[in-house]
Amino acid sequence: MTISSSRLARRLASKKQEKKQQLITFLLGKEQFSIPIDFVDKVTTLDKVYGDPQQKGVSLTNYQGRELIVIDVAQRIFGVTDIGNNQPNNEVRFLLILKNRDNDILGLPIDSHPSIIRVPKSAFIPLPDIYLTQGNIHCISSTIIKVENQSPYFVLDINQLL
Repeated sequence: MTISSSRLARRLASKKQEKKQQLITFLLGKEQFSIPIDFVDKVTTLDKVYGDPQQKGVSLTNYQGRELIVIDVAQRIFGVTDIGNNQPNNEVRFLLILKNRDNDILGLPIDSHPSIIRVPKSAFIPLPDIYLTQGNIHCISSTIIKVENQSPYFVLDINQLL
């Protein structure tokens, strides 16, 4: 009996799974991005946005009877408003409702349908320092997520984004 129980213990120890993190992922332009699910309060369709006369990427929308700040994530990341999605005007856009640690909420409009992935901690790979200093995108953390047979996901840095 001790032989089989020790075999079982070894088998269980070898199958001990690495802790995984859940992320919301979406496509902006040709790049894939992710946000830890802990920051996402809700995903909804995007209604009309207004109040950005100088095209700075910060506008408003009505959400649950109150005004919600909407940050144009593509403009924050790439520094431009048109990233080449070529999305038809009648296509549904989505709004990620984010909640920070202080329970402030804001919206991030995205053009693609978001999805949830679970990745092990070992999938988080540091970006080279030269890319972080010389790259032409902003508001990303110092890591990417490499998932087998897929292009990498850039992890958004919520504090830089806000």
